[in-house]
Amino acid sequence: MKLYKLGGFVAVLVCLGILVYSYLSWQDKLQGAGTPEQVSSTTTETPNTKNETTQTESTSDNSVNIDLIANMDESVQDLFLQKNSDGESLQLLIAGSEALESGEPGYAERLKTSLEETYGDSIEVTIESVTGTSEALQYVDLTAGYDLALLEPLTLMNNDRLSIEEEREDVQAFTSRLEQENPDALVILHAPQPIFGAGYYRAQVQALEEFANLYGYPYIEHWDAWPDTDDIALKEHLTTDAVPNSKGAETWATELSNYFIAN
Repeated sequence: MKLYKLGGFVAVLVCLGILVYSYLSWQDKLQGAGTPEQVSSTTTETPNTKNETTQTESTSDNSVNIDLIANMDESVQDLFLQKNSDGESLQLLIAGSEALESGEPGYAERLKTSLEETYGDSIEVTIESVTGTSEALQYVDLTAGYDLALLEPLTLMNNDRLSIEEEREDVQAFTSRLEQENPDALVILHAPQPIFGAGYYRAQVQALEEFANLYGYPYIEHWDAWPDTDDIALKEHLTTDAVPNSKGAETWATELSNYFIAN
């Protein structure tokens, strides 16, 4: 009888041992199963962090450095920043007499290259050469809806052909057509190249600047960078046809670039 009771007691101990062992083994499995989930969660978070960093860098790369536009008129700065804020490229038209193509390359192409190298996708530049007097500005295609036009209004070609008042009317008509396509568009004016021995032409250029100031057009003064019109050194910047050679084109383009790109 005592042996029977002892055997029962041993059996109970064995059963308890089996239960304890099973419980401990199950806990180990649960803990082991939790570890991959935690590693997986950490791994998942890492790509998200990298993606957010990439997006931040991308946004930073597309933004315009305000210091670069410091030389522009305030209205032009505001336009540039607004387009950038909207995530759109500023559409710039460079229009003027055939002198814009004179040189290797001409001032327009030099300026275009500088702007695109500096602002990248933030700006798109179109060049339009106009033949004749400022009356021909009416034929410039503006349907692209340009945001900004850098206009040389053929003042030299108007010499002895059109009056100062007629040139002004042509510029205003050009501006009106531009604004019809894009109400927020702006026009920046600048004079053609200086020529040696200029007479009445100097008065025309002075009148152009006065017109710009009177009617609120941004105006880029570039003649100060050239030799005076009575200085024989000016001929070193011009061809025999009084249009810019490569040296003159560089002088002109540099002054325009200084307006659009502050150093």
